[in-house]
Amino acid sequence: MLQPLGIRAEAEAIYVVLATTDAASVEELAQRAGAPLDSAEHSLSELRGLGLAAEVTPGLWKALPLLDVVSGLRAQRLSELETATIAAESLASHLLAASESTTDAIKVLVGTDAIVAAHREIWDSAKREVCAFDKPPYVKARPNATPESLLQVAPEWRALERGVGIRAVYHPGFDSDRLAELALFGQRGEQSRTAPVPMKLVVVDGQVAMIPSMRSYGPGHELRVSVTRHPAIIEMLQWLFESVWDSSVPIITHYGRTDPRRQMLISLLMTGSTDNAIAGQLGVTVRSVRRWISDLMDELGVTTRLQLGAALVRADALNQTPDRQRA
Repeated sequence: MLQPLGIRAEAEAIYVVLATTDAASVEELAQRAGAPLDSAEHSLSELRGLGLAAEVTPGLWKALPLLDVVSGLRAQRLSELETATIAAESLASHLLAASESTTDAIKVLVGTDAIVAAHREIWDSAKREVCAFDKPPYVKARPNATPESLLQVAPEWRALERGVGIRAVYHPGFDSDRLAELALFGQRGEQSRTAPVPMKLVVVDGQVAMIPSMRSYGPGHELRVSVTRHPAIIEMLQWLFESVWDSSVPIITHYGRTDPRRQMLISLLMTGSTDNAIAGQLGVTVRSVRRWISDLMDELGVTTRLQLGAALVRADALNQTPDRQRA
């Protein structure tokens, strides 16, 4: 019964006999279990190594609690299996990547360096439009981003500089650095929205797509992405993007530029999100959300939520700040 945990049947038989007595000698155990003496000695040594038996006095053995030890062995085996699974996945990825040629419709890339290089190459090849999903985890943060720094490190920014259109849907939940960066991209011309997205995705000019494996971002895994130029797959991914895009919430980046978190607040307000939902997505308290809403109402000179919604729609349509709208 305990063989799957690495306990031999002979050792299990000795343990069963030992557990029914307060203490027993090797000879007694061998006799009661019907086992040779040397086999009983070997089994007791094995049980001691597993924490299932102890020699209480010279020559006398006692069984130790089974469930605690078995739970520990089970956890150890599961950990070993998980480690082996990760190693197997990594090896399979490397073998698959090694078997691909540059003419294949789907190419697998393994490792951060290869992925970063491919990401840069794909973005730099964009001529018309890039459609993207983005969600955590992020490989590399870019705190305190500026247009100058983004031009050096972000191929997405260079695409905007070349006049490439970008439509991006960002998974809800942003820290201040992420929101500030979204504001910069929005001011430069990116159309950004927010909605739950199933994965990371980049589709360039309707011809090539990069699809990172979300599982590969887990602890112990090696990053892995697939790059495809297969027309049928590209068509499916483009359809998926458009479906999410149509149901997503615009992120207003021109409104209240000094506080990127308020930009998301306004976007969520315009979709009718509740205060609790807004607080959850922004990672703040409901009290903070209500204080910000009150400040907005004061800035726009309105007294009700209904009036606030209408004022925000007008401000969005006119691409104005609250002060200019009120004036």
